[in-house]
Amino acid sequence: MSNILEVKKLTKKYEDGDIEVTALDNVSFSLPEGFDLAILGPSGSGKTTLLQLAGGLDTMTSGDVIISGQSIKNMSDSEISDFRNQTMGFIFQMINLHDFFTAKENVMLPMLVGGVNRAEAEEKALKLLEKVGLSHRANHLPRQLSGGEQQRVAVARALANDPKIIFADEPTGKLDKANSKMVIDILENLSHDNGMSVIMITHDENIAKRFSRVIKLENGSVKNN
Repeated sequence: MSNILEVKKLTKKYEDGDIEVTALDNVSFSLPEGFDLAILGPSGSGKTTLLQLAGGLDTMTSGDVIISGQSIKNMSDSEISDFRNQTMGFIFQMINLHDFFTAKENVMLPMLVGGVNRAEAEEKALKLLEKVGLSHRANHLPRQLSGGEQQRVAVARALANDPKIIFADEPTGKLDKANSKMVIDILENLSHDNGMSVIMITHDENIAKRFSRVIKLENGSVKNN
C-alpha cells in the first residue's frame, strides 16, 4: 500500500521580536492512500501550522512533505498552486465562500481555474451539491444559507477537482451538533466509500475517535501515547 502523504522531520520556526519561536518541531508521520487521520491537540499545539505546511499553504523551515509521490518543498508558488488545485481539497473553519457567487458557482470555481469548461463544471457542481444534500440550494447565495449549509457547500467545493487528499481545519468549529455530525459523516464516507484520504485537525476527542488514525500534538511535537 502506497502513502498519499509523507511528512518528514517537519519544522517551522519564526521570529517574534528577538525571540525565535518553534511552532512545529521535527514532526514525522505518513498516511496510506484511502485512510483518514485526525490531528488532535489543544489551541496553540501546532495543528493548523502542520496542516498549512502539509498543504503547501506556508513554507517550512526544514524537513519535507511528499504528497502522491511528489515533494512540495522546492516547488515554486505557481507550481504548488497548480498542484494544490489538482491534488488537494481544503475545508476551513472560516468557510470563505465568495459572497456574490451562488452555491453552484462557488463549487464551479476550482474547476474553472483548473481549465474545465463551464458546462462540464456546472454539471459536476450540481452533482456535488446533490452529494452533500444541497441540490435544492444550488442558486442561493451564501447569505441565504445556514452555517451548516455553507460548510456543506465548502465540502462540495473541496471535492470539485477529485482531489487525492482533503485537508480539513476544524470544519465543525462553528457548527451546532446536528450540522457537525452531518459534515463529519460526509468526510467519513469520502475515505470509507470513495477511497479518498482525509486529514482533519480538531481539539475534540469525540470527533477524533471517528477517524481510523489519530496523531496527538503538544507544543509543536507529536505526543507519544
